[in-house]
Amino acid sequence: MNKEIVKELDKILPVVVRVHGDHHPELLEVAALYEELKASANAEIIRKLRSVTNDFTAPADACPTFEKTYRHLSSLAQELL
Repeated sequence: MNKEIVKELDKILPVVVRVHGDHHPELLEVAALYEELKASANAEIIRKLRSVTNDFTAPADACPTFEKTYRHLSSLAQELL
């Protein structure tokens, strides 16, 4: 797993959840799945992440950091498959 991406996601994902979580409650599940992915990367977790994030497509009202979070998650998913 790309350590630089993990390091950045560890920093920005909690901020994205805090800032956008009220309007995008799915981010709570994204954060939980990300933690599972770090603990035990497997295809089922990636499938769930793809589903919850609409295949890593940021919503229209997403800020650049939100978009970056989904890009990084997509990169990790591609790397792990």
